[in-house]
Amino acid sequence: MTQPFSDLLLAGCETWLCGRLDWFVSRTEAVLFSPSALRDYAKLGVVLAITILLEVAARKDWRVRYGSRNFRIDLLYYVFYYSGLYHVLVFAWIYRSLESLVASYAPVLQMNLLAGLPPWAQIVALIVAADFLGYWNHRIKHANRYLWAFHKIHHSQTILTAVTNYRFHIVDETFLRVWLFIPFQILGPGIEMWLWADFIMAWILLAQHSDWHWSYGRLGRVFVSPLFHRRHHSTDERLQNRNFAMLFSFWDDAFGTAERNAPYPTSLGLIGNPVPETVLGQIIHPFVEIIREIRSPPQTAAGLVHPTRNPGK
Repeated sequence: MTQPFSDLLLAGCETWLCGRLDWFVSRTEAVLFSPSALRDYAKLGVVLAITILLEVAARKDWRVRYGSRNFRIDLLYYVFYYSGLYHVLVFAWIYRSLESLVASYAPVLQMNLLAGLPPWAQIVALIVAADFLGYWNHRIKHANRYLWAFHKIHHSQTILTAVTNYRFHIVDETFLRVWLFIPFQILGPGIEMWLWADFIMAWILLAQHSDWHWSYGRLGRVFVSPLFHRRHHSTDERLQNRNFAMLFSFWDDAFGTAERNAPYPTSLGLIGNPVPETVLGQIIHPFVEIIREIRSPPQTAAGLVHPTRNPGK
């Protein structure tokens, strides 16, 4: 007797679904326990351990900071981005699509400019290029009202720790990665070179979100110190549009956005704390604000525009 079409369709769907689930589980396991992922876990663990030990020695409120809900939420962001879940669920698909488009319609972009350099020179060039592009990406997010709606999730943290470096809305993070895609196609660094660059950059990026007064002395004119970046997280709206640099502070000096003399800020986050301190709330919040902005008349709009639209002055 012929099997009903509905049964065949159901069996086909089950086979496809099982295949997708098997692929997802195997891919997730491969990413979660890859050498690069294990290195990321160790890197964060070392930085957190050193920071907590220093705070214990300084008798700071480390129990409050690392026992807070704020810290746990930032830790969830870290797990999502650096466990490989973000890559498997989101960016792998985008990256493959972009690569396919470049290969089909713009192969000239694959110049591999770094190919002839020794490994150390590739890493240095990659770090400088990524940081320069990151500076402008960050600055644009503060100037554009819709991008600011997503980026303000990062600024919603009122208790900075090393893992605050990972508190980014998925749209915010994806925008940065797409922003870097074409320049990296032109430079053509291998994945090994990028992993080394990321490893080196992460130490300073993690440290700059720690709650320290460090300025790095004269080296602060080169590298972004915790004090330099803390000013950027101040509730002072003027300071929020200063100190955009990720790694090298001289980008802010070069483009007129450096603030090195403001007092140590004691109030961090956003005025009124409009962003909920839940992961789901933070995912939804920017979309709600944008919809409200679009529906509201200009004179009564919800205020997505960052208070200071011209940070260079």
